[in-house]
Amino acid sequence: MATVEFDAGARRQALTLPDGATVLEYVEQPATGEAGALVDRALDAPLGLPPLRELAATLPRGGRRVVIAFDDPNRPLATIRAVLPAVLGRLNAAGVGDEDITLVSANGMHPKFSREAFAAYLGPDVLERFGGRVRNHDCEDVDDLVDLGATEFGDVVQVNRHAVESDLLIYVGNVAVNIWGGYSGTGSVVGLAGVRGFAGHHGRHGIGHPDSCHGDPHAMLYQRRKRAVAAVIDRARPRPVLYVEAMTDGRGVVDVFAGTSDRIRAAAWPEADRRFVRPAAPADVVIVGLAPAFLYGPAHNPLIALTGVCFPLRLWRGQPLLRPGGVVIGVTDSLGVVDAATHPGYEEAIAEFGVARSFETVAKAGSRIGGDAALVARYRAGSAYHPWHPFWLFAEDEYGMTRAGAIIMAGARPGMLWQQLGCVVAATPSDALAQARGLVGAEARIVALPTYWSKPRIAFQVG
Repeated sequence: MATVEFDAGARRQALTLPDGATVLEYVEQPATGEAGALVDRALDAPLGLPPLRELAATLPRGGRRVVIAFDDPNRPLATIRAVLPAVLGRLNAAGVGDEDITLVSANGMHPKFSREAFAAYLGPDVLERFGGRVRNHDCEDVDDLVDLGATEFGDVVQVNRHAVESDLLIYVGNVAVNIWGGYSGTGSVVGLAGVRGFAGHHGRHGIGHPDSCHGDPHAMLYQRRKRAVAAVIDRARPRPVLYVEAMTDGRGVVDVFAGTSDRIRAAAWPEADRRFVRPAAPADVVIVGLAPAFLYGPAHNPLIALTGVCFPLRLWRGQPLLRPGGVVIGVTDSLGVVDAATHPGYEEAIAEFGVARSFETVAKAGSRIGGDAALVARYRAGSAYHPWHPFWLFAEDEYGMTRAGAIIMAGARPGMLWQQLGCVVAATPSDALAQARGLVGAEARIVALPTYWSKPRIAFQVG
């Protein structure tokens, strides 16, 4: 037996695991080089495009419009701090003045960020330098959106007008393990989308489709739909989007890629596989330590905590990580409450599921709750998620919620919202593990992910 320390919100919780249990965590590896040198290499030799300075020098005189869009401040600080100064320096050196540059936070349906948040993320000098040209994307601002038609999948392409009509669009993003594509990247598709542009790839028939419920980016349906949207955006512009995407770990930037989205994928994914994919065996019980906050806010929100335990179940390659009818345990101190000021629509969506116990019924409620004018107004006023947002979480969690025979939240405070979500609450991780072994057998194969949300996320080669 071995005792393992699990993340449990604001504290750590020890759990003694039986012999044969597998503990999987991210293992640090050396960076490919120094962060500044990696950024310089990427910008001076982009994959499939001329160097940034050359791209900027070819822009039309007298009316250059450059947009630098970036993953919103929920994403790693190290990326924007390493990349943005180098991008701005090359633009200025090519004769593009600050007055021709607009910075757009690609929030998607995430909250808009305050000036203080931008100062902390971009740096106070950048905020002072660009002032009102640092903008939040608003997926409901019809005057600031342009419709580009639809993809071959029928997904509507509705995108930020400033980005589409710019002479040069640079997107600063990240390559990280993510159920939304296997790896993140090509952030313009989601971060700059209008509200009509989400339903296809973010709904049950996109992210929730069985062909999206695994971790292989090469074969994932969601990734193909995302690429189709990116192609429509590129065709609508005078030149392709220049993506600059970094890999990070807890120490900072470990690699940087720049170029077209297709060329970055070909170069970045093998390196990401090397760093972030771990071998595993199929499990009867998966135990996930939950950090105080991740992805979409605090783990006190039960739907966010539930997403935290369902998320790694989808990141398998070869075979599913969790056997059908297995048990998932989340180790947490979650209070099981929703802050309606920051997450409007969440309680309403959870209540719909609690009554219907049907993912189809919940999805059909999306247009009513997601389109509620009062809830949308909270998003538009700033600091709140869009009320459509919880419906995307149900679409991504459906796989884990239906594959697992039980989902146990160890250490959470009992409450009605857990019951509506179909989760069981246990007093301690030891109690939860005893319940799980009672359901699947004392000889259950266990995979433990004690630091899944406090260290870089990993995916699983299962066999």
